[in-house]
Amino acid sequence: MVAGPDGHLVSGEEQQFTLFWSTPQLKRMTPATLVPSRIGSRVFDWGRRLSPMWATLVLAGCIMPPRQSWSEAPSSSSAAGKVGGGVTALCGSGAAHVDGPYKYENNQWGQKKAKGKFEQCLLKRSLEGRTEVGWTWNWPGLDPSVFAYPEIIFGWKPWSGGKPSDSRFPLMVADIQHLAIDYAVETEASGSYNLAPEIWLTRSGQWSQDPNPKLITAEIMFWMDYKDTARPAGSVIDEPTIDGIKYELWKADNIGDMGDGKGWVLYSFKSPTIQHEGSISIHTLLSYMIKKQLVRADEYVASVEFGNEVMGGTGTTWVKRFQVEVRP
Repeated sequence: MVAGPDGHLVSGEEQQFTLFWSTPQLKRMTPATLVPSRIGSRVFDWGRRLSPMWATLVLAGCIMPPRQSWSEAPSSSSAAGKVGGGVTALCGSGAAHVDGPYKYENNQWGQKKAKGKFEQCLLKRSLEGRTEVGWTWNWPGLDPSVFAYPEIIFGWKPWSGGKPSDSRFPLMVADIQHLAIDYAVETEASGSYNLAPEIWLTRSGQWSQDPNPKLITAEIMFWMDYKDTARPAGSVIDEPTIDGIKYELWKADNIGDMGDGKGWVLYSFKSPTIQHEGSISIHTLLSYMIKKQLVRADEYVASVEFGNEVMGGTGTTWVKRFQVEVRP
């Protein structure tokens, strides 16, 4: 989530039902058909306003994006990260690469808002005897409500459904002994973007093959890289020091639409410095939030996600190291 230049809250998350964008029915839907959901003057992205009924219809019809394979890019490619010796790419919307429990997804949920010809791809290369995966983008113009969120998904994503990539998820907050993201990225970019890992909290430990955003209770983001012009949605409610880092904690109420006209609460921990490498101790942040009565111990962490929110411009991120650490 980000806030626009006028101060209005706009959705900066990627939440689309990935399969939707390939359906003829959705492609025919206009902004008049997908009626904006507003809370006051706040406008949110189309993806979160899609009814869960659509997910059921699409999945029941077994409509899947076409299978794609990695390919080398022509020298005229508009996304600069594709060009380079030994680099291959997957550029279709929703294209995915699975590496163990981690799903890399070319999430282009906001492509309907594109202000010109754009390109975004997953990347793969061999470097020093090992394989690296990343993503590259080229989105002309600027849209504070975010064009895309190329990402890594771990666990069970309420907006996508499917089998959890780790059988412990959704995992009750009270049962978490250790939950952390250990990561390192190499990013070269211009324009407006951030690096915003996040978790989704749900009210139930149940998962389903179908998307079920109605289970969502809260979204918690961690802003580890950002441009000065970008800020989280809502307002600052605290400045906690956790693991030696003094964060700004932002809060926005009643965000988005889970398909029943109701939203959820969004919390954003904004780092005071750019952190392209390190560890995010999610369990420590959750312990602080429980003490402050911001989340409950009987809620569940459904998914851990990691990606760049892209508001415009060009860039490339290579994931040098990524691991979600979980105990039990």
